[in-house]
Amino acid sequence: MVSKKKVKVEISRGKYVESNELKKLSFKRILRSFKFSFDGLKYAYLHEQSLVLHVLVMAFIIACGVGFNITPIQWVITLVMGAIILVAELFNTSIEAVVDMVTEEFHPLAKVAKDTASAACFVADMTAAGMWLVVFVPKIISLFR
Repeated sequence: MVSKKKVKVEISRGKYVESNELKKLSFKRILRSFKFSFDGLKYAYLHEQSLVLHVLVMAFIIACGVGFNITPIQWVITLVMGAIILVAELFNTSIEAVVDMVTEEFHPLAKVAKDTASAACFVADMTAAGMWLVVFVPKIISLFR
């Protein structure tokens, strides 16, 4: 049987301190979690050019969805792919921030971390583009028939 006790790890003057206390659940803690999430979104929106570009592309894609009156399943495809892109961009931003925090000098592993995080965004972008083509190209072709 698995124990449900969690170990809380805190950093105190550079050392890890462990305790067997469970984190207390409260509405205030949940609200703080939402605030931290929105702080992260705000930071990424204000400081990451690619995130702003992706938000603009999503606005365009949503407008196309409304204009072409796409089906509910096409909406799911469209919105899920957009969310995957935004999630990849947020992970990329966090990885870049951690790498920059750890070292300001060139390091081959720092380059690998940043480049692979960027590659994840690229894969998400290309997958979404392919899915959006599947959704919208037939609609565009039907305009010319």
